[in-house]
Amino acid sequence: MNRYQYVRGSKNKDLLHAILINCVPTILLIIVFQLLPILIAIIYSFMKINLMAGTKTFIGMHNYLHALQDERFLASLVTTLRYFFMRVPLQVILGFFLSLLFYQPKKWTPLLRTITLLPVITSMVVVTSILGLMMHPSNGLINSLLHIIGIPAQGFLTDPKQALGSIVFITVWKNVGMTMLFFLAGLMAISPTLYEAAAIDGCSFFQKHWSVTIPMLKKTFLFVLITTTIRSFQVFGPILMATNGGPLQSTRVVVLDIYENAFVFNQLGYASTQSVILAVILIGISLLQMRFSESRKGEKNI
Repeated sequence: MNRYQYVRGSKNKDLLHAILINCVPTILLIIVFQLLPILIAIIYSFMKINLMAGTKTFIGMHNYLHALQDERFLASLVTTLRYFFMRVPLQVILGFFLSLLFYQPKKWTPLLRTITLLPVITSMVVVTSILGLMMHPSNGLINSLLHIIGIPAQGFLTDPKQALGSIVFITVWKNVGMTMLFFLAGLMAISPTLYEAAAIDGCSFFQKHWSVTIPMLKKTFLFVLITTTIRSFQVFGPILMATNGGPLQSTRVVVLDIYENAFVFNQLGYASTQSVILAVILIGISLLQMRFSESRKGEKNI
């Protein structure tokens, strides 16, 4: 069967029509479930909305001015940033080292890859429930193991100093397998001749990865960094299930504050404003990460 090839100006439009027809469902889904909600959120951010009464009142920039003075919202931003700085480096570095560990084909490699990827295909609800029970302060499995080696019981999710770190542990456990998978895909795309050349030059194991692997995986690192950053700022499920923002508001993140303003305090307009601010912050951080990556590339080229 001959393949269609579209030539500009050609009378045969079958290939172009087929492409357009196949793109229509995707375009409609993007418009309905992504672009339209974003537009509605931006419009609602300038309004005071009462869901119970069904009223909408235009109030201009009042919601944005209120957000900049809202100590609760600002505190949730700080907590989210703390979570971000704890989770992203840990997940990226751990995923990278796991990919190096499981890259070489050995007898135990398929089994360990499967074990690492099991949490990825498991629901976050299930993962949070199981790990939450394991971290129970009095009769959890982790504290039982700590007791055996003489370490006193830890509060974990019930301790304000440990709760956020415990949430980081849950989310990294759940998602590090996917990070490992991205790095594995990048490693498989690296030509073995580069490692052979490095070995001929007398590079050690660490020098080979520093000089060959990391530079060749630069785009993979950037992709993983941006996606992990976005997911970190959007964390919600495990916090709602495990701590609900506590103890003592130590795990109250931005998305939880948005959720409560919208559906608990009946302030949908203000919640939309917070969502827009969060989106702007994410766009800014992603652009900074991309700019930093480009500047580093320029320095190496020099």
